[in-house]
Amino acid sequence: MCNTLLNNALNKAITGEVCFDKPTRILYSTDASIYQIEPLGVAFPRTIDELTACVEIAASYKVPILARGSGSSLAGQAIGPALILDCSRYLHHQVEINPEERTATVEPGVILASLNKAAGSFGLQFGPDPASAERATLGGVMANNASGAHSILYGMAADHLLSAEVILADGSQATFEPVTVEEAYRRASLNFNLESAFYQAAIHIRDHYADAIRQNWPGTWRRASGYNLNYLLPWSSSQPPQWAEVSNQWEDSNRSSSPLPYPPIHSNTLNLAPLLAGSEGTLAVIRRATVRLLPLPRYTLLAILVYPSLATACDAVPDLLELGPSAIELIPETLVQLARSVPAYAHQLAFLNPLISHVGKSERSGQDSPSMLVLEFAGDDRGKLHKQVQSLPVVEGNPPLLAESAKAQSQVWAVRKVGLGILMSRTGDFKPVPFIEDLAIPVERLGIFVREMERILSEHSTHGDFYAHASAGCLHIRPILNLKSVQGITAMRSIAEQAVGLVLRLGGAVSGEHGDGLARSEWMEQAYGPEVMAAFRELKQAVDPEGIMNPGKILDSPGMDTNLRMGPERRVTTWQPFLSFTSQGGLLGAVEMCNGAGVCRKANGVMCPSFQATGNEMHSTRGRANLLWAMFSGRLQQSSITDDVLKEALDLCLACKGCKAECPSAVDMAKIKYEFLQYYYSSGSGRHHPLRDYLFAYIELLAHLGSTFPWLVNFILCNLLTGRVGERFLGLSSNRQLPTLSQHSFSTLVSKYLGEHSYHKNPLSPKSCPEPVLFLSDPFTEYYHPHVGMAALRALSAAGYQAKIVPVIGTGRTLISKGFLEQARRHALKVLQAIKRLDPDDLIPVIGVEPSEIYTLKEEYLDLLPGDEKVKALTQRTYLIDEFLVRPRGDEKSPILRIAEQNSTLRTTGTTVLLHGHCYQKAQSPAEDGYPVGVAATVVMLEAVGYKVSVIDAGCCGMAGAFGYESEHYDISMRVGGLSLFPAIRGASPHTIIAAPGVSCQSQIEDGTRRKALHPILLLNLKSE
Repeated sequence: MCNTLLNNALNKAITGEVCFDKPTRILYSTDASIYQIEPLGVAFPRTIDELTACVEIAASYKVPILARGSGSSLAGQAIGPALILDCSRYLHHQVEINPEERTATVEPGVILASLNKAAGSFGLQFGPDPASAERATLGGVMANNASGAHSILYGMAADHLLSAEVILADGSQATFEPVTVEEAYRRASLNFNLESAFYQAAIHIRDHYADAIRQNWPGTWRRASGYNLNYLLPWSSSQPPQWAEVSNQWEDSNRSSSPLPYPPIHSNTLNLAPLLAGSEGTLAVIRRATVRLLPLPRYTLLAILVYPSLATACDAVPDLLELGPSAIELIPETLVQLARSVPAYAHQLAFLNPLISHVGKSERSGQDSPSMLVLEFAGDDRGKLHKQVQSLPVVEGNPPLLAESAKAQSQVWAVRKVGLGILMSRTGDFKPVPFIEDLAIPVERLGIFVREMERILSEHSTHGDFYAHASAGCLHIRPILNLKSVQGITAMRSIAEQAVGLVLRLGGAVSGEHGDGLARSEWMEQAYGPEVMAAFRELKQAVDPEGIMNPGKILDSPGMDTNLRMGPERRVTTWQPFLSFTSQGGLLGAVEMCNGAGVCRKANGVMCPSFQATGNEMHSTRGRANLLWAMFSGRLQQSSITDDVLKEALDLCLACKGCKAECPSAVDMAKIKYEFLQYYYSSGSGRHHPLRDYLFAYIELLAHLGSTFPWLVNFILCNLLTGRVGERFLGLSSNRQLPTLSQHSFSTLVSKYLGEHSYHKNPLSPKSCPEPVLFLSDPFTEYYHPHVGMAALRALSAAGYQAKIVPVIGTGRTLISKGFLEQARRHALKVLQAIKRLDPDDLIPVIGVEPSEIYTLKEEYLDLLPGDEKVKALTQRTYLIDEFLVRPRGDEKSPILRIAEQNSTLRTTGTTVLLHGHCYQKAQSPAEDGYPVGVAATVVMLEAVGYKVSVIDAGCCGMAGAFGYESEHYDISMRVGGLSLFPAIRGASPHTIIAAPGVSCQSQIEDGTRRKALHPILLLNLKSE
């Protein structure tokens, strides 16, 4: 009844969505932690005034309140039995950036990376740089007291929160900012309200608990635990190593150049804003925050050292800090091994090969395996940075490897920042578990700490991965445990108890970065003692007397081994999948690859286009995985209603494979979507594919039938199936023009002009007999764009190859996309049989021009026909035309170079090509032999003949095959295209050539920009003779 009244009140008060339905509560019952608690409901305020109204209404009903950003918290801070206020969807306005004062005022939903992008135009940045900056909101950054790799320079988020406009527990508002002590007393003495209570409690704690705070406070400045009571004194047991040296550069040149104190609060002032940092929303909700911005360093250098073991690397850190680095990050061998298996990050490791050729191949683990230390030096004097690097030691005979270019440095940071997700990509029930992952100790005791932690883990018959912030004494530790078993949960608690005891003996903090939440609040009494805990309670009781602000965090928390998402009592069942999920540990394993980190919520890159366009958690990779897991685990009862919810969640998945390429855990939601569609329409529920699905799935058959009278079919397409008729009866968008059939099919052209099943012209091969290749056409090349296929054959012939045409059209891509997996398997067998007849010895390369088709053969066939070694061998000799032309044959030059040399008229004069790569190209892992694949191969091919190629920094175009033609998807399709692709093309010179290998991409570009995009093979301009 209360929920109904609350729901009604919220809907009357705000224009944003209010959701109390089960699927939404499931979506917001998890974050990046190991915990799960369903909220009462979720509200999405559109303005900060609506945010205030939500708190006021919840307070009137005495309903718990939990303000949430992107849900990337690792300790369970962002979940609870409360009304969740999602600040990320709408509250992302940067109110002001003041470059003169070096401040920014922002709403709580602003993404940190977006703030830094805006501040960067003034040469400024927000100092703390958590690895989640691409998706973390400023509200979450503050609530967690985030820091990051450069904390030895910039300290914690609390050190840069200058003022905050907040909503208190009763819905009233206050602004916390630096005030004199006299003003603080005045505010405390005003008529009683929660603001005055806040000041009263702060002053009382400062005056009566100062000694207890000094005596019981952690010995490290790197602390994201408890309330920041030391900022009231102000006092700290230590400070970031480089703080004194660099903080004097943060003020305006007209001001004093003396270093800021640490914490950066002068003794004659009181500022309650830093108390909010790290409070996890238990004291107030931030409406707006004003933060300090810092100057960007002019130069940076990275140096990488490889140590023979984890312990020796940690032992070296104190001495390395004496050289004045801006960061020292630990990267273990395990992370290197796993990063090589994720396409987006395997590319980033290439330049490290000279130094780490032995890293990633060791069979050792833990303390005895090699570990890398990545040191950054930053400043405005390049010469000084080089001198600092020259002072680095030679380790085991290896000098440091330097990364000087911006590209090389970004590659190293990219791999480091996704370490958590990469480490979580292990398949099976044993996973690296986050519950002690940010213990922080004084850095001079780091070597002792890691040796003792290795011992503790060994005593529990496990091991763990150690990585991250060595310079700050804050290592992320992930013990490998099975939380689906009683033994695993028991081991987790025992390890936690011993680890907390160890870190406290060494003078450390139970959390140096990720906060208390559900994982560490249990240890507060042990960490701070009864007097400081009394001060914590006094503050909390004063400002939240009803205890409704994110209850159960920091104080009065449940046990760290309760409210677990996994557990031995969970009975998880899935349907028998049609595709093979063996490499992911089964269908359930494929879903459980998602660890909740929320990398799919970032605003750039390929992943995840539907979330980028909608901002809806349901339409993120994480959201879809959570709903699937909820059904498998019984949290969502398996029924036709649940099936429809999952259908809705997967409906906007464009199957771009961006998650497979960019998700650190390599979640393949496209594959899961195909499997779900097969289940959804074949589960015996009486559901049937709509007619439109057949139209697109069987496009090859329909085009074949229509190719006899293409003029008639085109008339029907353009006049009867386009516009309102097609929209009403088939669900085809009236804003799209369906593609029209070519007057001559590709096969007809080949047979008519060149002889059936072959195409060969004046081979340039030094061999007397040209080498054979198999050309696999596809429905789009065969019936709609035969000139693309002809251009490919001319290129192959010019390179000295004799092409034989595979007499089966396409790979079944369109069948797979619509969930006709059984039919796709039958088609795949036909393709394999046709190839076998032409190539009985299984030796001839297979070439094609449409990325979605060729990569279907290379990837989906392995899942459609698992365990067939001949299929596996075929996938390894199947290439997109670009990839084939840039690969040398033995000791000879690559085909494209030989083509360019032999055709002088082919060379261009530096014409600019703006290239949009196909999503499946972007999802490719680097080839084991080192030759270019995917988009890189297209770039190499075009540059070989003189083009100046610029790759558009965009994800999916939004068309995604049939998706963009469907009426209900048209708007989202165009919105996706408008994120990055359309603006880049509209901003290009009219003389710039637009290229895109995907036929869907070509159509979308033309519809969205009125510019024609050409297949890259057409740019070779080879003429038929």
